[in-house]
Amino acid sequence: MDTNALTEMHISALKEIGNIGAGNACTALATFMGTMVDMTVPNIRMLDKATVEKLIQVDHGSLLGIKVSIKGDLKGMIINMISGEFAKRVINVYYPREFSNLTELNDMDMSVLSELGNITSGACANSLAMLTGMLVDITAPEPKSCSMSQLLKIPVDEFGSDGSKVVIIDEEFKVERTELSSHMFIVLEGDSLNQIFTKIGMPPA
Repeated sequence: MDTNALTEMHISALKEIGNIGAGNACTALATFMGTMVDMTVPNIRMLDKATVEKLIQVDHGSLLGIKVSIKGDLKGMIINMISGEFAKRVINVYYPREFSNLTELNDMDMSVLSELGNITSGACANSLAMLTGMLVDITAPEPKSCSMSQLLKIPVDEFGSDGSKVVIIDEEFKVERTELSSHMFIVLEGDSLNQIFTKIGMPPA
């Protein structure tokens, strides 16, 4: 896919794909946490290796990324980006737990957060399947502690190996109208994204 050929119509379609996928993920997240969760308008990022490498040089904040690969008729990944405070809020739904940073998470904590990633990613994948009529499955969650830019580097390394830009649909979830939030990155490999464009009646990019 030529990201330089993306039109305003393609960008609008990407936002709608994000709205549909993240909408179901947001509902699943609210049910998982037992509280109200809102989502913002999707942000469409187009990144390449050079851009991400520059970000890594100035971004040293620690986050937890829960990566789930998309398989079946579509190829891609979903990454749930979780801050320490958001992780604490989720874990304390199930048992009282205090920690000062993500390095203190134990196996039980990681299990809860991985299940969160599994549920939200599954809801998003199901939405893509319903939207396209294609088989969309996911792999087991893979937690990784790093900065936001390092999380963004994961799909860029995998899908931008030829130097091309990678399209990332960035969704933000906000808990109970507070500043407590998490992000979900939806990334589809170029051919898969063009398959979706074709399924919804649009020309490929």
